[in-house]
Amino acid sequence: MFTFPSLPLSFFKNSTKSVRIQPELLALEERAVPAVVTAPAIRSIDGSGNNLAHASWGQTGTDYIRIAAAAYGDGVSSPAGADRPSARAISNGINDQQGQSVVNDRMMSAMVYAWGQFIDHDLDLTASGTTESLPIAVPTGDSSFDPLGTGTKTIPMKRSVFDAATGTSTSNPRQQVNAITAWLDGSMIYGSDATTAASLRTMEGGQMKTSTGNLLPTDAAGNFLAGDVRVGENPELTSLQTLFVREHNRTAARIALANPTWNDEKVFQAARAWVIGEVQAITVNEWLPTLMGANPLKAYSGYKPNVNPAIANEFATAGFRFGHSIVGSDIEFLDNNGNESAEPVSLAEAFFNPTIVQTHGIDPILKYLVSDLTQEMDVKVVDELRNFLFGAPGQGGLDLASLNIQRGRDHGLNDYNTTRAAYGLPKVTNFAQITNDVAVQTKLQQLYGSVDKIDLWVGVMAEKHLPGASVGALSKAIMVDQFTRVRDGDRFWYQNTFKAGDLQALNRTTLSGLIAANSVITNIQPTAFVFNPEVKGVVFGDKNSDGKLTKGEVVLANVTVQLVNTETGAVVATSITNPQGQYRFGVNEGLGLGTYQLKVLMASGTVVNGPTVTITRGDALPPINIGVPPNGNATPPAPPAPPAPPAGAPPVAKPRTAPATGPAVDMHASVAFNEIVGALLKGEKLGNVGPRI
Repeated sequence: MFTFPSLPLSFFKNSTKSVRIQPELLALEERAVPAVVTAPAIRSIDGSGNNLAHASWGQTGTDYIRIAAAAYGDGVSSPAGADRPSARAISNGINDQQGQSVVNDRMMSAMVYAWGQFIDHDLDLTASGTTESLPIAVPTGDSSFDPLGTGTKTIPMKRSVFDAATGTSTSNPRQQVNAITAWLDGSMIYGSDATTAASLRTMEGGQMKTSTGNLLPTDAAGNFLAGDVRVGENPELTSLQTLFVREHNRTAARIALANPTWNDEKVFQAARAWVIGEVQAITVNEWLPTLMGANPLKAYSGYKPNVNPAIANEFATAGFRFGHSIVGSDIEFLDNNGNESAEPVSLAEAFFNPTIVQTHGIDPILKYLVSDLTQEMDVKVVDELRNFLFGAPGQGGLDLASLNIQRGRDHGLNDYNTTRAAYGLPKVTNFAQITNDVAVQTKLQQLYGSVDKIDLWVGVMAEKHLPGASVGALSKAIMVDQFTRVRDGDRFWYQNTFKAGDLQALNRTTLSGLIAANSVITNIQPTAFVFNPEVKGVVFGDKNSDGKLTKGEVVLANVTVQLVNTETGAVVATSITNPQGQYRFGVNEGLGLGTYQLKVLMASGTVVNGPTVTITRGDALPPINIGVPPNGNATPPAPPAPPAPPAGAPPVAKPRTAPATGPAVDMHASVAFNEIVGALLKGEKLGNVGPRI
């Protein structure tokens, strides 16, 4: 074990010459490396030895624990749910999206589900066995899996690997095994065993291996390699895995330059400790609050050696599988300004397809993830996951919803209501207490007959959301329990090991900052997990036709403002100004990336053409006031000079919208806007910054 010496922040500022990013993100780039590396020791690769009194806690190969009692059919090991409909019948009855796409109402970006999968692959992995089959019966005439009505089709599934020392009696029921570490320790980046970890390193300068294009290393078949075997499951996951290998190498290079006497191992472990801290900080400070509302975990009060971090079966097999509901049906590719750089790819075509990242790189995928909304967290699952997972039906295609339900039965998970009680929540007595959606209530009644028979995954997907959150009460309870134990039981948790300036820097870390520091995507909102562009301002009578709201000029109430897509000419949304003359358009009104013209419809029937506005990222713009002069023609602000593209930005292949024909306002080129964003990223309080365009 060793202690890292102090590294002055000034060194890291001086060593950023090769990194060219926009000024408003510079502060974020500078703090993305340790100012004073104070981590006192090295955490093991396999998770062992973290707890000095219980060396195996959190270690690779540890059994899952249970919060609710096991509910196997025979009390020992046979699958649960024998008295319930088949998992596919339930999937057809309640999880079918039926062609309807409903986006979430809390402005969560697609990065929410991508990050959820990324850290899930850091926390748990359940291997499938090879001998015990548990096929899912397909209803006769199923349009996807039994179109000929044979009544003999099944969806294949093998039972999970379990601890051979369990499953011997009702007092020792079968327990499944976590194949990776339980810690939030970057194992998806670095591995959970020594062989994998070593294979990913160059053994020089603390660096990790990469391939052409600064992508992940590959095997002989061209498949990407990382700390977790699921790295190639989809391009979005691969992109995040790649981002953090780049972040490791960036950090390691700067640490090595500051410490020329350090060997490869010292540099590697220093960079690894820092990157793990970044993953932890982003998860608890950004991602969890975005998903569950403000302060989902109690404030950190220090390491607790009596807390076992072991992953709960309820978390791994049901509660943390909420992301399957919010995944979209395709993957888009966007350049730094939000223009399409390639045609979208169906999610069904993207599974285990490394050529997508090899062709496009990770940058346009990361930009897409922060620029699109997730689906709503509900019982619905897109067809690409429900009918075409890993292939078409009959050609390897599976149903993820059915697999989730069947896996819960394989693991002997208790029902939704019993699990509520185990997590300290009151049991429900009718279906209306689970969800306000009458159609879902009816389906649950038809499928299960009783609130005491609902499969756990179905229940947590169906339950009504808590105020200010995108999850229900049991879903939140499961996640709060798990993340609290993973945090409090970790001797190496970043808040317990890093001190002073290091700790402050890690607490200010954002995913947007790491994307800006390790890709050409620098035009990005400060919070990667929220996509919430907004256009608002005041409509006023512009007596002197100067385009500025000045003393003596009146605001115009009860006038209609239209948001018009300049590519299609379609009216996206309409707003009526309030008594203060204010209008507003946001995501709920249809605002997204693209170019729009604002139009004012006067009571006389006159249409006043306002300015055009280009939305290139997912945050609010400074107010855009629309002056209506006496002659009825709007006086838009003068357009600024277009910003220079960042170094290395890919060429624009296909714009999302046609160029505007009138004067355009790119608010993200606003000096004031950049000052505001820069201050927010640095954690500063906003001063008296005016809306200069």
